Amino acid sequence: MMIVQRWTGREAKLLREALRLSVRDFAARLGIGVRTVNKWEARQADITPLPHMQEVLDTALARAPDEAKARFDEGALLKRYDELVVAKHGYAASQSESSQADHRAAAERLRSEQAVTSVVAGSDAPGEPIDDAGRDPVLSVPWNHRGTVQASVALSGGGSPVERRRFALLTGAALTAPAHQWLVRDPEPLVSGLSGGRVSVALADQLPAMITTLRAMDDAAGGGSVLSLAQQAFGWVAGLLDQASYDERTGRRLYVALAELGQLTGWVAHDAGRPGLGQRYHVAALHAAHSADDRPLGAHILGCMADQAARHGRPAEAVTLIDTAVVGIRGGETPRLLAELHIRKAYALATLRDGSACVAAVAKARTQVERFESDSDPSWLYWVSPAEITAGAGDCLLQLGQPGRATALLDDGIAMFDDSFARDRQVYLAHLADALARPGKQRDVDAAADRGLAAVHLAESLTSTRGIDCLRDLYTQMQPHASVPAVGDFLERAQGVLAA
Repeated sequence: MMIVQRWTGREAKLLREALRLSVRDFAARLGIGVRTVNKWEARQADITPLPHMQEVLDTALARAPDEAKARFDEGALLKRYDELVVAKHGYAASQSESSQADHRAAAERLRSEQAVTSVVAGSDAPGEPIDDAGRDPVLSVPWNHRGTVQASVALSGGGSPVERRRFALLTGAALTAPAHQWLVRDPEPLVSGLSGGRVSVALADQLPAMITTLRAMDDAAGGGSVLSLAQQAFGWVAGLLDQASYDERTGRRLYVALAELGQLTGWVAHDAGRPGLGQRYHVAALHAAHSADDRPLGAHILGCMADQAARHGRPAEAVTLIDTAVVGIRGGETPRLLAELHIRKAYALATLRDGSACVAAVAKARTQVERFESDSDPSWLYWVSPAEITAGAGDCLLQLGQPGRATALLDDGIAMFDDSFARDRQVYLAHLADALARPGKQRDVDAAADRGLAAVHLAESLTSTRGIDCLRDLYTQMQPHASVPAVGDFLERAQGVLAA
């Protein structure tokens, strides 16, 4: 929760001075320009920071050391603490009947609670959860080349026991702040790596083929089968950037490879049921794309982050991530990339139950399909196909509660997938069965059971948490029709997969 909705330029200056920060350092902490801070302080007027800036200001105020608080406007500080206490506990702690000590204690409790308001418990590896961006080995690094390497090495197990920690699921400003930093910060010029063994051009030439192979394995077998391999590849490239020597051109290729591997590893971690870890890999990938100054790749990573957010109950943040990506492409857009971003946004809008905006986004995505060119896009957009956009549009309509319209699109999209996209076919078959089982003119329980059996057959050779979750939902939905023979067959077969 934010402490205040508006600040004055005077208050921002008082806080900056209390924290003993220069204008430049204060601007860097907020992710804005020095001139913006100067304007705030010069005009002394009310300001309305962007959400992530406001959180930084409020957190800095709440966590300011005692010596800094003493230099800040004490009356304004106590008033803000009162606002927090009233909002959270329903009483004004600074009233005469409440002691100053009680007031401070209440404020301290609220500051402790604030430290975890931007995350929720995740389902990652056991251990102490990381619930504070200041301690998070990925979120706390600076937006420069060294920060990219630090985050990547930490995820790879160097310098931080990542595998023994349980990453909380990012929400709110903790989720969207990296996108803002990517948008507003200019990347540093690339320099040569000067230490360690030399990375040859021949080695760099092999990285795209390795990444392509890992992607194909994920499509065919699911994230659970690929996660450890993807993590190893990501860690290996991070190690090259950290310890090897290379020229500027090779360094850029290494950062691009790191970004692609981070995106892939984040995606498969999500598919393997570790969304908190997946988000950290995506943030690290965003850092790497920023270091490589590859704006389209960064936009693609934000699209993946948005998809995860929408599917974990954070559709509003997903829309923010997509909008940031669209702004940040900066002339590097292609029809496939735009189609991806529009269909991701459509799903988030469907989850928000904004039907008209969702349908408009679907229309934009399908319009871009007509402009696809096979040789004009980077390799990481290989999966953005007419099949994916068509089936994805059906998924959006199903999310909106329109199974009749969704059925035809899902059916058409599934028919266009080839056998190499086994996981995608499995997920969309489960969604088609869902649509066919719902009330409406399209309802056909026998057909739903048939599609469900096809989804079960594919799931038997996959390790995909998302696919299993779809089957589990379908299993529950079909149970009332267990007396139908085809449905009984589906339930028996699905039970074996769900129990495995």
